[in-house]
Amino acid sequence: MLISSDLSQNLTTQQLVKIWTERYKPQIPFFAQHHFASDALLHVISPEGRRETVAKLHRSLIELNCEYAATKASELYECTPSATSASEITNIVRCTVEIYLNLLEFYKQPSYVLSETLKEGKGDLRLVGLSNTDIIKLASFIEPLLLEYQERHQISNDWAKLGFLTTHFNLSNVALLENLNATEQIFVRPYFKFLEEQVALPWLRVCEAASVHDFSSPAFQVVQHMLPEVEAISHRVYMNLLRQFPKTTTQRGRLDHPSVKHSCLRDLDMFQAYLWLCVLQGSLAPIEDELVRLYDGYATGGCDLGNDRCVERAVSIRNYESHLDERTEISQTLHERAYTGI
Repeated sequence: MLISSDLSQNLTTQQLVKIWTERYKPQIPFFAQHHFASDALLHVISPEGRRETVAKLHRSLIELNCEYAATKASELYECTPSATSASEITNIVRCTVEIYLNLLEFYKQPSYVLSETLKEGKGDLRLVGLSNTDIIKLASFIEPLLLEYQERHQISNDWAKLGFLTTHFNLSNVALLENLNATEQIFVRPYFKFLEEQVALPWLRVCEAASVHDFSSPAFQVVQHMLPEVEAISHRVYMNLLRQFPKTTTQRGRLDHPSVKHSCLRDLDMFQAYLWLCVLQGSLAPIEDELVRLYDGYATGGCDLGNDRCVERAVSIRNYESHLDERTEISQTLHERAYTGI
């Protein structure tokens, strides 16, 4: 659930923002790295190149792809009638289109890091991506749009609708990226990933919660230590999932299908984000009031194994819970220190 947050300039908050920003570094294939300094690739990430990329994703194309994504999402949620109605889907598509158009306007603005890279003529891949300043600006830019969207459709109090919204953005992202060439996809994908995660993953709140801690705080230390490991932990749990449920099949395919894998990994990241939010807030309220309600919504929604979101989330939760018992001795010690006094 998206809740309004204001990031402070506190040093601990900024340290977590730095870690958060790393999630949105462009993933450039190895085979393309030696072409990085070429004029063609530099053009794609230049202001002119970004405008050309955005021009490909014009309003009518976004509307068409969002409508297609809504249809596919509806099929996945057909066993949960409360998730959406026909009129709601029409309104959701309309709002989603506006959000994408605004996001792409932001994409046309070159990031600070990228501007410096081009100005100095560097070809260092590590310098390409969103900076801390960029990620804060992007969060501030997108959050009001998503909050208005959430409240307009009463999504904050309906977890089935929140699940539908997340799935809709995921499917829309995939459909829209197919209209770009491989190089353009590399640099647009982080923005789309950010949008999808903003709907359900409380990264912004995790960073803000660090503002009441200093660097010596056990709670901050464990979160700072574990946040960079989130994706690696999710991947390990996902691999355990594949071993334990080798024959499980969803509407989108087996658990090793790329789209199913993506959803599982995102949900596993979400579980960890809520865990660290609880640690920093010194309260289990985010898990009890939000994450548990989300799981209960799927568990009691009358879904069978034909609904891939139900399957993915259920098995992800089961495997994540079991994985918590596999932490290293160092992590266990950090957890115990962090939870002292909760």
